[in-house]
Amino acid sequence: MKIGIVIPVRLESERLPSKVLKDFSGKPMIEHVWRRAQLVNPKIETVIATDSKIIKDVCEEFGAQTLITSSNHINGLSRVGEVARILNWDFYVVLQADEILVEPESLEKLISTLQSTKSYDFYNLITNLEDITDLDDANVVKCLVRENNSVITIFRKSSSVASAEKQLIFTKKICGIFAISDKTLQLVVGSPPQKMEISESIEQMKIIEMGIDILGVSIVKSYPSVNTVNDALLVEKILREDELQKAILSSIQ
Repeated sequence: MKIGIVIPVRLESERLPSKVLKDFSGKPMIEHVWRRAQLVNPKIETVIATDSKIIKDVCEEFGAQTLITSSNHINGLSRVGEVARILNWDFYVVLQADEILVEPESLEKLISTLQSTKSYDFYNLITNLEDITDLDDANVVKCLVRENNSVITIFRKSSSVASAEKQLIFTKKICGIFAISDKTLQLVVGSPPQKMEISESIEQMKIIEMGIDILGVSIVKSYPSVNTVNDALLVEKILREDELQKAILSSIQ
């Protein structure tokens, strides 16, 4: 089974323009993400997919295989669908370009889970919520899972009548890293947008709406992605102070 990592990237960003090229510790964010993917053991092929010649030039300077795509994609999954016609892999690990603090170990767990179970076509990293305020934070995508970690539903704000303390026990955070089989990828990108996918602005909702099962893959900790200036400041702080992140940063310098 051929498995690879695709990092879909666009230059435009509403809240933080050109964020993937923002400098962190002497490297653009996209380089940090790509280099962390290179630490996956055993190493697997990693491809950057973008519609930007500027991004392509930057990525090729640090040695990344980069494919130019159409500029008409509505999300990262759609962009991955285009390059999949060239790559012809069995499974695509989709790593968002703003997941600068991704742990290689998390990618390894996602890959090993899909290799061992072979019974799902979509796998998504999930983790515990860190604070009660996350329940009503629309920027934190959440889910409910069954005992076997298969996903029941995905949402941005809780509608539960249970106490916040109880909700923290059974509500999980959806991370921006997932794996999808080639056959399901082609089915999903070839289908029109779904109602809840559009209204909630959640890529994975299309999977749920189309009746495709998602298996959540639990990781201990999820770090913030970069969407705003404040996110970028927080990431810089974590890179300076978090011992694990300092070690990963040292290994890619």
